[in-house]
Amino acid sequence: SDEAKAAFVSEFSHLFVDEAHHVRATTWESIRNRFAGKLVLQFTATPYREDGRELGGRLVYVFPLRLAQLQNYFSRIKDVGVRSLADEDRQIARAAVGQLRSDLDAGLDHIVMARVRTRRRADEVAEIYREIASVFGPRALYSGMSAASAKRDALDALGDRSCRVVVCVDMLGEGFDLPSLKIAAIHDAHKSLGITLQFIGRFARVT
Repeated sequence: SDEAKAAFVSEFSHLFVDEAHHVRATTWESIRNRFAGKLVLQFTATPYREDGRELGGRLVYVFPLRLAQLQNYFSRIKDVGVRSLADEDRQIARAAVGQLRSDLDAGLDHIVMARVRTRRRADEVAEIYREIASVFGPRALYSGMSAASAKRDALDALGDRSCRVVVCVDMLGEGFDLPSLKIAAIHDAHKSLGITLQFIGRFARVT
């Protein structure tokens, strides 16, 4: 209720907003607006929205990509294109699994994340990975899974490495930290280049 929100907000002198490029969303903005007259500090790696809406406030500190590269926060990206007129998903899966095998042979603790657009696609593509490489315990992972425990089980399997291939619908993104996610298999591209670059950037981080 508005009364509960007002009482809650009144207990705080400052608001710190992470992933602040979302702050123009209705639910986020409604909270920020309640801090009018108080200090609001926003953090984001993507301060410019594609819809042109500004995040408000003033820039206090900017860490340029150039410095991130000079300080080795990002590694080089190996881009592997897959062209197929038939069964493209299977060809992408084979390329991703091939890279995974190569990385593991080199002593690297890597995990494949396959990106798809819908839950139905996640289940379909996960089955392809199971056919190709069941030894890596491929799993689908998305919000609204029929069993609440299924999501937890999938995350636990990633943790103990009984799963090294996870098929997701816009999950394991912002706020999720798993440095071993190093191989991205894009079965369905994002709607914009900016989001795609942000997605790929997660896999290029050194730590």
